Amino acid sequence: MYRYFAIIILSMLYTCGAANETNISKSSPSINENLLILQALDAQQYGRFADSALLFKKLYERSKQEEYLKNSIRLFLMTNNISMVDNLIQKGFKNYPQDFEYERFNVAKLLKENNITAAQKVSLALLEKERNEQNLKLVGTIFLYMQDYNSSLNYFNEAYAISKNEQLLVQIADIELKLGRTNEAISQLETYARMNGCSVGVCYKLIEIYGTQKDTNKMLNVYKRLYEKFEENEYAQKIFEILMFQDKRFEVINFLEKSGYRPDILIELYTMEKQYDKAVSLAKETYKKTGDLEYLSKIAVLEYESADNKTDALLSSVTDKFENSLSSKSDALYLNYYGYLLINHDIDVSKGIDFVKKALQNQPDSPYYQDSLAWGFYKQKNCKDAYDIMQKVIEILKDKEVLGHYDLIKACITKNKKVEK
Repeated sequence: MYRYFAIIILSMLYTCGAANETNISKSSPSINENLLILQALDAQQYGRFADSALLFKKLYERSKQEEYLKNSIRLFLMTNNISMVDNLIQKGFKNYPQDFEYERFNVAKLLKENNITAAQKVSLALLEKERNEQNLKLVGTIFLYMQDYNSSLNYFNEAYAISKNEQLLVQIADIELKLGRTNEAISQLETYARMNGCSVGVCYKLIEIYGTQKDTNKMLNVYKRLYEKFEENEYAQKIFEILMFQDKRFEVINFLEKSGYRPDILIELYTMEKQYDKAVSLAKETYKKTGDLEYLSKIAVLEYESADNKTDALLSSVTDKFENSLSSKSDALYLNYYGYLLINHDIDVSKGIDFVKKALQNQPDSPYYQDSLAWGFYKQKNCKDAYDIMQKVIEILKDKEVLGHYDLIKACITKNKKVEK
């Protein structure tokens, strides 16, 4: 547990002075020094922290630039080389007695050694010298580790009053939750969000709390605020999922229309609501925009489903669209749909069976596709194979069309048996 808090403090220290090419050297470095800098940064970038720490130590010994010393300490802390950390901190105390960052390094080292009493003593003494945001966070973190949540909260609140930092507020909310003060946590987070907009950190913490409370309406509200600010698909997806969970189909349609998110889903919802004109219009618009052949297949389905009279002209238009959009890699749904259309309208039964078989290769257990295949066999007067399939299908499906197929196929079997006699 103590290592977790040591890492937090180390990250605080690192944020205040992370190694980069801008702050590493304020004077013009030599060619050799530049090479060492690049090597140190490269080692750090690829996670070779011990190598990077040694290189920064060497840079400090050559140039006596303080930032190299600090970077070396930060990196040695990450490698848990405590003896080296202690040695370098002592150099910092000696050479830079007015720089309190070495006190903070010392606190991180003491926490890594699990010496909590000493870490607390040093951090409180440092706070007496300099009561700033960083030191208040440091002391607050130590009290948090000690599970003295009330004391920790006081220090974090004081630090937050200085900076109004979002990350600090999220930490404060976490402590409030530990103290069982959920309403206080929500109130502070909501106030921040109203005044500063729905930031990711604050609003995700709100979503987490509302999720624990199973309050989907408040979760939805926060996701809407996030989407309004950032317009990112992950927030749109969450809005869609919550509205579907709440069975608010018309609100889903309204959201998808306004946001432009997932036109494929909106087309299906229009279809479910029998708003075929809207569905066809959106499918055509999306097909023109994307060139995705699946939308051409959707247009074919919608044209067929919305037509009251299945005229030859309509069937010709629909089959042309399927012929131009389908391949063996197409969605099984469209392969079966086209296959069944060819079979049911006696356009080309054999070809229809081939398409249904392609669909069954993708979804061999689909009773709907099996029904299509049985219907194709029936059309070919292969009643035995059709009947064998349908006996399994009606164990699962009981809809009117399927039962109609079964009755006709069964009658065909009975008739054939009479003829055989």
